[in-house]
Amino acid sequence: MTCQDWQTRVEAYVDAELSPHDMDSFRAHAASCTDCASTALALIEAKGALRRAGHRYVASPGLRAQIAAGTAAQVGTSTTRQEPHKATVISWPKWVMAAAALVLLASGLFFFSSRSQRPSSLAEFADLHVSDLASTNPVEVVSTDRHTVKPWFQGRIPFTFDLPDLQGSPFTLVGGRVAYFHQEPGAQLIFSYQRHMISAFIFRDTPQIAISQSSFSDRSTSFNLQTWTHDGLRYVLVSDVNTTTLQQLAELLEQTR
Repeated sequence: MTCQDWQTRVEAYVDAELSPHDMDSFRAHAASCTDCASTALALIEAKGALRRAGHRYVASPGLRAQIAAGTAAQVGTSTTRQEPHKATVISWPKWVMAAAALVLLASGLFFFSSRSQRPSSLAEFADLHVSDLASTNPVEVVSTDRHTVKPWFQGRIPFTFDLPDLQGSPFTLVGGRVAYFHQEPGAQLIFSYQRHMISAFIFRDTPQIAISQSSFSDRSTSFNLQTWTHDGLRYVLVSDVNTTTLQQLAELLEQTR
């Protein structure tokens, strides 16, 4: 299959609508084709941005009813023929998307599978992890200093947390950003381990974050998840590193209690 053929199927790949064989074939193709990898990453970022916006803003019932009534009235009274609306395509700098694609491919994060095979919370946190790393600004505060990153969140999220001293450990703090999960603001911390990235999410422990297991491994995507609660906060680690490495970072974070 040519690159041009794959370009017409990138969206189906991102949505995990291809057959398992075609999913594997696209991954192999994207590993050496920055055009297809960049296109896929642009779609991932666009879908992630829409999801994050949906988590932040929800229309009131009154506004939804008003929009629905206005739409119905417009459909009923419209007699003019209009040209189809053309979607606006954001043109990202080519080198930015190519670089992001190669980083994700090298670290083993460039893969998707059917969400029906994963617990819903894991799927959502894995999606947040991948889409944020695929964005052109994966972190809002860039620093390896915990004394810089922690204060940055003050006033941006409705709780405080502590960060461990990573000196002598194999982990490096990259930075952080505000993340949203079901309209709830929280912290997303990015740590690096060799050539891998680990997302550490911290949210208030609410019923929306329903994770019955303390750890989960998904062989179809190579994602591992580690989660626990403490003092009303929910901690979630997501990465493609092995469970032993993820547990090591979890223990460092737990030592800050």
